[in-house]
Amino acid sequence: MFTLIKFELKKLLGRRVAQVACIGILVMLAGVMALNVVQQKTSSSDGEIISGTEAIACRHAADDAHAGKLTPERVAADVRTYMEAVFSQVDPEDVVDLSDAAAYQLMLETYPRETRAVIFDSYYSYLLSPWNPGGREPYQVAADLIAQAGSAEAAAQQAGQAFLGAIAAKVRDSLDDGMRGTWTYSDAERAFWTDKQEQVAEPLAYGYADGWDDILNCAAFLAFAMVAVCVALAPMFAGEYQQGADAVLLASRYGRTKLIVAKLAAAFVFTTAYFALATAIIVGVALAFFGADGAGLPVQAMSLSIPYNLTMAQATAAALGLAYLMALGFAALTLALSALFRSILAVFALDVALIFITGLLPTGGNGVLMHIQYLFPLNTLVPSPLLSDMVSYPLGPVVVGLIGMAALVYAVVLLVCAPASALVWRRHQVA
Repeated sequence: MFTLIKFELKKLLGRRVAQVACIGILVMLAGVMALNVVQQKTSSSDGEIISGTEAIACRHAADDAHAGKLTPERVAADVRTYMEAVFSQVDPEDVVDLSDAAAYQLMLETYPRETRAVIFDSYYSYLLSPWNPGGREPYQVAADLIAQAGSAEAAAQQAGQAFLGAIAAKVRDSLDDGMRGTWTYSDAERAFWTDKQEQVAEPLAYGYADGWDDILNCAAFLAFAMVAVCVALAPMFAGEYQQGADAVLLASRYGRTKLIVAKLAAAFVFTTAYFALATAIIVGVALAFFGADGAGLPVQAMSLSIPYNLTMAQATAAALGLAYLMALGFAALTLALSALFRSILAVFALDVALIFITGLLPTGGNGVLMHIQYLFPLNTLVPSPLLSDMVSYPLGPVVVGLIGMAALVYAVVLLVCAPASALVWRRHQVA
C-alpha cells in the first residue's frame, strides 16, 4: 500500500502543469507577504511618513506605550488625558456639530504637531469606539460625551464606568441594525450573540499584536493555495480516463480497492503538505517582520466589536484551521469531480468558480445570498465576517456562528465527496 501511495504521489508531483501552478502560487504568496511589509506606512512623532520595517517598529512602540488592562480607572484616566489634549484650545461645543472634514481641519489649524500626534493617535480612536456610531472622528465622540455629561471630568469618569456596558450596547445596536438592514436576527440568534459577548473575559487588554493581526488579514490569500491543490488533483481520475489507462487500472487486481485508497491518501497527503507550506509562508513572514508579541491578548485588541472569548493566537489558529478544512473539502470535491468527468479543464473550471467567482458575485443586499456567499473562502477568511460581523445561521432551535457553520459545511463536503469519488471510480464502466 505504501508503495502505491508513493507511486501516486510521484505521478501527481510529476505533472508539469501542477509543478508550475504550485510553485508559482508559493512564489506569489511570498511576494504578496513581502509587499505587505514594504508597503506598511505610518506617521512618526514629528509628522514624517515612514514605511516598511521602520513603520512597523514605530507602531510597535506606540502600542507598547498604551499596553495594559483596560480597567475602569485606566479607561477614565486615558479618556481624561485625551480630552485635555483635544480641548485645551478648542471648545467641545465647536466640534459637536461640525462635519468630519471640518473638525479635522480645525484640529490641523489649531494644534502644533506634538499635540496632533496625541489627537490622531489610533489608540484613542479604539478606546472611544464603543460610543462611535460610525463615521465620527474620536474628538467628535469625545465632544459628544462631554455634552452629555456636562463636563470633561464627568465624561471621563462615566466613560470609565460605562466602558464594558457601552461595548455590550454596541453589540445590541448591531443586532438591531441587522447587518446593515440585510438580515433580521431571530430571538435565538440574539441570545446566541449576547451570550457570546457576555463570555468575553474582563477586563479587556490592549497592546501590540500586529503579527497576529496581519496573519488574520492575509488568511484569505490561502484561497490561492486551494486553487493550486485543485490544479494538482484535477487529473487524479480524469487523467486516467483521458489517457485510456482506466481500462488497465480497473481490470487490475487492486484497481477497484487498494488503488483507490492510495489515490485518496496521496491526494490528502499532498493537500496537507502543500497547505502547510503556504501557511508557513504567511505565518513566517508575518511573525518574522511584525513579531509574535500579543499572542495572549484578547482578540478584542484588534476590534472591540468582536464577541468571541479568544486570544489573538487562538483566533489565528481558528482561522487557519478553518482554512485547512476548506482545503481538504475542496480536495475531496476535486476528486469527486475528477472521477465524474473526463475533462480536467471542466473540473478545474468548477473549482475556480467556487473558490473565486462566488466571492465576487453581487448579492443585491439580500441577506440570504450574503449568508451563502460568506461560506466561500474569499469571504469566510476575512476577519470582519469571520469574527466581528456576527454572521449566524439559525438551524431550527440551534444557532451556529460563521466559524462553526463553515467548518460543518466543509466537513460534510469532505466526508461525502471523498467516498463518492471512490464509489464513482469503482463503478466506472470502461468504454
